[in-house]
Amino acid sequence: MEIGYDVQIRKATDADMQDIVRVWKGNIRTINTSSDIADLYHSFERYFFVVTMADKVIGFVGGAIRRGHGHISGLAVDKGYRMKGIGKRLLKLLDHEFRASRFDKVTLEVRKSNWGAIRFYKKQGYKRAYLIKRYYADGEDAIVYEKRI
Repeated sequence: MEIGYDVQIRKATDADMQDIVRVWKGNIRTINTSSDIADLYHSFERYFFVVTMADKVIGFVGGAIRRGHGHISGLAVDKGYRMKGIGKRLLKLLDHEFRASRFDKVTLEVRKSNWGAIRFYKKQGYKRAYLIKRYYADGEDAIVYEKRI
């Protein structure tokens, strides 16, 4: 069932940073510090969006330009709001933004062990491209997925 009521997606702002960090650290296995996440946001704020419900940030998506195509740098939705179509809406919005910037491909990395995310991205049309050994700081491999838009 998709969620529709009281959910808004908008460009992220500096005022959202504390909530973005909360969602990121609460939902993504990472060693990134709050400062790392803030740096990521400021580097890519053109393609950084939050989803709110009753003025509370419950998810985000951040993208970047990488070698002539769009790249998803991070996507997270709070656990209590998953499986309601929010992640799908965030991806569609970023696809639209990348197409408007004249890109025809989007890539992302996902932990090899993150089966939930892998299933989600495959369901959204992403195809496995290749593996990057020991990509993450803890030594885990990343699988790169891509989609034509």
